[in-house]
Amino acid sequence: MARPKRVGIYVRISKDRKGQELGIQRQEKACRELCERMGWGVLKVYPENDTSASTTSKRRRPAYTEMLRDAREGLIDGIVVYSIDRLTRRITELTHFLEEQKEHGFAFATTEGEDTATANGRMILTIKGAVAQQETERMSERVNNSLLQRREQGKPHAGGSRLFGFKEGSNLQEVEPEEVKLIRLGYKILLDRGTPGDVARAWNERGARTPEAGTAWDIQKVKRVYRSERIGGIVSYKGQDIGDSIYPHPLTREEWENVQTILDSRATPARKGSGKRKHLYSGFLKCGHCGSTMRIQWATIQGRTFRRTACHSSQVGANGERGCGKVIRRLDWIEARINEVVEAALAKRRPQAQAAPSEDLSGEIKILEERIRGLRNRWKEGRMEDEDYYDSLTHLRSDLQTLRTREAASVVRETRTETDALAVWKDEDMQNLERRRAIVASVIDHVEVFSVGRGRKKPPELDSIRIWPVGAESDGSKG
Repeated sequence: MARPKRVGIYVRISKDRKGQELGIQRQEKACRELCERMGWGVLKVYPENDTSASTTSKRRRPAYTEMLRDAREGLIDGIVVYSIDRLTRRITELTHFLEEQKEHGFAFATTEGEDTATANGRMILTIKGAVAQQETERMSERVNNSLLQRREQGKPHAGGSRLFGFKEGSNLQEVEPEEVKLIRLGYKILLDRGTPGDVARAWNERGARTPEAGTAWDIQKVKRVYRSERIGGIVSYKGQDIGDSIYPHPLTREEWENVQTILDSRATPARKGSGKRKHLYSGFLKCGHCGSTMRIQWATIQGRTFRRTACHSSQVGANGERGCGKVIRRLDWIEARINEVVEAALAKRRPQAQAAPSEDLSGEIKILEERIRGLRNRWKEGRMEDEDYYDSLTHLRSDLQTLRTREAASVVRETRTETDALAVWKDEDMQNLERRRAIVASVIDHVEVFSVGRGRKKPPELDSIRIWPVGAESDGSKG
């Protein structure tokens, strides 16, 4: 084989904490010295700084990919690396590399003297690759065992940006008292049938801002706070609930689980009312001719601006076809009629006494918690194999989570106070739109709107709309 004249040098280091690239500089120097001794000409260097090539890494290696592409296309006719573990620590990736070399015929060398020209040399190289992969996996096991031990001791993972409720740089070991007060205030709001939007408004009114960007709170940001297990002092490892944090936290485990029950009950997509709406009855109005959902929009005709609802050809009707476009109506009269129906329904409602909890789960929960503690002690004392421990722990944790979820649902039912729905309904502030739409959805399924034709009467006939209450059969009465 002729001496390569266009060699590519690949250099890589897994961690460069100081960012000085000293590791790859030393590798490059050794590779250049090797090329000079062998009389190979260097064309290009492919550096990969602070990049892992282990079996556990999911990061891409663009320089490695570029180097192989250049070798396939003939831009380089040889590859030199410092050692085989700098090229890769994955046996499958090494096998693929050797197949690429055999197919495209480029030269390959390392400063440690591996030879790929013979079957024996390729075998030795493959063995070294397997050893490099094993070293990586052993290192990963040691790290994982150390992390698991910390989690078992009640020390939560503290990576990432600062979590609301905890002090900056405290590694989740110290709480921020003022933020804890806000989190507990939000907990009371949610338990009292409030929404994450209500919590966001309460926090914003008190001058609180998000810890990451210092911006105002919104619904999604509030949900992220309460969805975090760390708020409830729950320590997890690889998705498994390991135990409770030994450090202070804003909510108890039981309170955090109560919040999850509340948020989960709101997470199912509503028929109508989800998302940011500008109009109270958006999504409720249906074309009486084709069944498609009607749009609500502002219109200006002859200098007068008003709201109207219209069947639009871009909407899909109940029969799967496009909207007919036959119905265009002013909204004010329709809205007033629907308001009357909703208010009449709310006036008939009476607060219902909360049913007493049908079961006391505290005893069963205590038994499971004691079994888990006993299981953990046997494992720590070496009287139980790892596989048996984790299998038993998984089953016990699953049973415990089921009981706690049922208990949380019971607590939420007992502690929620009856909200005056009529008072909420009469609050027409735009910030209250979401709650008003929820009230509408509890009373009205949909409203069919018909055309009133030319020369229409003022006001329109009452039967020009048909209001279908929730639970009405297909032959329900007119509103």
